[in-house]
Amino acid sequence: MRVRAVEIADSPRARDLVRLRAEVTYDSNPSGPEEYWLDVPAEFNAISVTGDPWLAWLAPLAVTLGESLELEVPASAQLLANAHELVRIWTAWYPQLSPCRITAPVSHESGDAGGRTGAFFSGGVDSFFTALRHVTGEDTSDRRTIHGLIFVWGFDIEISNAHAWSTALQSNQTVARELGVPLLPVVTNLRQTRFASADWTLLSHGAGLAGVAHALGHAFSTVLIPSSAGYRHMRPWGSHPITDPLFTSDRVRIVHDGPGWTRVEKTEYIAASALALRHLRVCYRSADGTNCGACKRCYRTMLALSALGALDRCTTFHSRALDLERAGRVYCHTEADVQQFAFVRALAERQGRHDIVRAVDKSVKRSSRMSRLLSRVRRLRDAPLLWRWIPSWERRLLREWVV
Repeated sequence: MRVRAVEIADSPRARDLVRLRAEVTYDSNPSGPEEYWLDVPAEFNAISVTGDPWLAWLAPLAVTLGESLELEVPASAQLLANAHELVRIWTAWYPQLSPCRITAPVSHESGDAGGRTGAFFSGGVDSFFTALRHVTGEDTSDRRTIHGLIFVWGFDIEISNAHAWSTALQSNQTVARELGVPLLPVVTNLRQTRFASADWTLLSHGAGLAGVAHALGHAFSTVLIPSSAGYRHMRPWGSHPITDPLFTSDRVRIVHDGPGWTRVEKTEYIAASALALRHLRVCYRSADGTNCGACKRCYRTMLALSALGALDRCTTFHSRALDLERAGRVYCHTEADVQQFAFVRALAERQGRHDIVRAVDKSVKRSSRMSRLLSRVRRLRDAPLLWRWIPSWERRLLREWVV
């Protein structure tokens, strides 16, 4: 895999955007290069043309495809050294991945962003926690710790869905304005490329964010990635307290922010903020940039807010959307799902919400039975003639579940 022709150009999407682009060729696809790009507002004159963004973005793909990664443009000496450690971690976590060789000209250039700090912000629980905690100065020595919020189109909202992006963008612009910090919206086709072969959840979403941070390296010397799982449930994950800081370069420091708190504890923190309750957006399944109120992520958040007595005040959810009978059919199909629900259960028990405790217990118990059933169904994949029916059987089994 080779990265070449890195340049800044006018974006064909709009006249007020500029584009960082490069061509990527693959050993396993010699037919031609694929273009990767990131669009940034033209008024934001701080795009980096180093190899650092491309190293961060493509390292997960290299270990997925089993290809070496070669960059034409110089990359940070520190990031190059860290990348080899990242590869060792990923291949230890996921034995199906392949060690890869990463080469690039070495740059020892230091940053010029003047100590400015940025933070990724989607409008979800984790990013609201990071923004509120730092901008208000709690647990920090500076009330103005965050100098800008970064919102990426193309990660949780597909670049084909302009309506959802517009809705979420307007909401996040209001949040940034009320917090007194600028919002920097960027858009990338990263997940529309072969990069999508690298598992987003388990492997590559931290790398995706880190690459954007390095592309904006002339604007921020430190960028915060809001944590997800946290220290109390350490497991291999695409954004992790061990791996995220290894994306640090000589120019940009990457911080995995807030792993000392569970997501339920973060929900409890932001529930005290009227701003967060007016703009909280946790849903990745909605087609319109709002919360659908019917998926697993929405249900988990609504249950926590209800236990805290804050659901009625959260205007991005309809309080009547929470059906505790349906909550008992939230499908917890991963260890992470079960752990997140355990945190919700502990909160509900502490708040005396035994109805929520019962719903969570039902969900986890039923999910365990369903997972065993689905496992038996999936073992039929190798059976002649039966394999083609498995997807429809899975859909039928999960038809009444919140997924």
